[in-house]
Amino acid sequence: MPSYLVLAAMKGRFVSNTGNTYDNFQFMGYSDGADPISAVTTFFDAPPYPIVWADVEYLWAERLADDSANGHLGDYEKIYIETLRSRWGEDSGG
Repeated sequence: MPSYLVLAAMKGRFVSNTGNTYDNFQFMGYSDGADPISAVTTFFDAPPYPIVWADVEYLWAERLADDSANGHLGDYEKIYIETLRSRWGEDSGG
């Protein structure tokens, strides 16, 4: 059973039907890892579906358990896509 939810801050804003704008956070999927950073890395290295990474600003993971570190919307342990790409020498394109 996966131990983390992986979430993303998307580039751009969400506009509601009434015209209000909000930050655009998305649930990306589930992942395993020893900690939130390894869960994000595992997800990034083998996403379960195609993702245009150029649309994602950063990822973070929240434990699927009671944890005081949950629910901070990526305020802790933000992992930027450029950082993940640089591990493999990838460019910053989509």
